[in-house]
Amino acid sequence: DSFLGGIPILGMFSGYLFHPTYSATRPDGTIVMRVRKQPAFFEGKFTIEKLTDLSLQEEVNLIYSFLMLLLLERARG
Repeated sequence: DSFLGGIPILGMFSGYLFHPTYSATRPDGTIVMRVRKQPAFFEGKFTIEKLTDLSLQEEVNLIYSFLMLLLLERARG
């Protein structure tokens, strides 16, 4: 994404073409929450999916973790 983002014409379309997905798993390997980037030209839109039942504390921790991840990815380019 960042490689093609540096090319002038292709950089415009890189946000629409590439859709990274990030998953949070438990130690046993089950996926509990997933964040997926939606197609967008000028701004990043993400969806968060809760795939299993979580306690309130787990859910809050994961949402904050994904928020931090997305902010760091945005700063990286």
